[in-house]
Amino acid sequence: MEEMIEGLIAKTGISKEQAEKVVAFLKENATKVPGWLGSTDVGQSIKDKLPGGLGGMLGG
Repeated sequence: MEEMIEGLIAKTGISKEQAEKVVAFLKENATKVPGWLGSTDVGQSIKDKLPGGLGGMLGG
């Protein structure tokens, strides 16, 4: 998870605290995230652009 947090910080410029909140949210909603991202063409576009192959981890 630390790698994901560091990636969020590097790619988005958010604080470590904010990145940890994002990761916690994703963990709490892990079963819902693929549906959210895959429900529209926008979702697919987001998955394709996620750094470090995260799109594949989220059902892509």
